[in-house]
Amino acid sequence: MSDTIDAARKLIAERLAAIEAEAGQLQRALKSMGERDGSGPATPKPRRRRGPGKRRRRSQAPRGRRGEQLLAAIGAKPGARPSELAAEIGIAPGQVSTLLAKARAEKLIVRQGAGYALKK
Repeated sequence: MSDTIDAARKLIAERLAAIEAEAGQLQRALKSMGERDGSGPATPKPRRRRGPGKRRRRSQAPRGRRGEQLLAAIGAKPGARPSELAAEIGIAPGQVSTLLAKARAEKLIVRQGAGYALKK
């Protein structure tokens, strides 16, 4: 009977050790998600505010520059798709589609398969 009790104690002690190890892992995971000790959310870091008149402004290309870049990219790579042209110019694909529509309206380019080519 004492062997059975000793075996049960050993199993319980092993299980407790495993549970404590798992509890430590869970506490570390909770802390990494912003919780301090499980009591509530961590206080967020205050955001740095800019002074008045110091707004960050993205640089813009001069008027007509993106259209010129688009035509140059199409001339260098006839049949290029809009996503390829966007990557080459360095702008968003949505912006390229607007430029393509303007260039087609001005009859500067034509569709060529899935891409575009300069009009001859």
